[in-house]
Amino acid sequence: MSNTLNTAQIAIQSHFTRLQASADNIANLNSDGYKSRRVNIEEGPNGTPTANVFVDLSPGPSRMELNREGELVEVEMSNVDLATEYVKTMESTQAIKANLKTIQTADELLGEVIDKLA
Repeated sequence: MSNTLNTAQIAIQSHFTRLQASADNIANLNSDGYKSRRVNIEEGPNGTPTANVFVDLSPGPSRMELNREGELVEVEMSNVDLATEYVKTMESTQAIKANLKTIQTADELLGEVIDKLA
């Protein structure tokens, strides 16, 4: 029973990490040169999820603009894709809800077992 609770708790923490990365990415959507953070949630030891955070070094789109000297220069924009971040946010929100339901169900079952033993 405690293994189920522990796994659900770690999964919730992993998805919160993904939500934080998405929030940072969305906040920096219009920051020139910003490199988005990505979070891969994979199965770790004993079947528990692990969140691996890394920076996506792929180049963002570029635009031309005038600098202070009046010269035309190329400026790299952020490589954040708003649609991708939105989907990841929805996935993590649903995963958190599912894991919270798992914890709630385990709590109810544990309560019934205690009532039967008492």
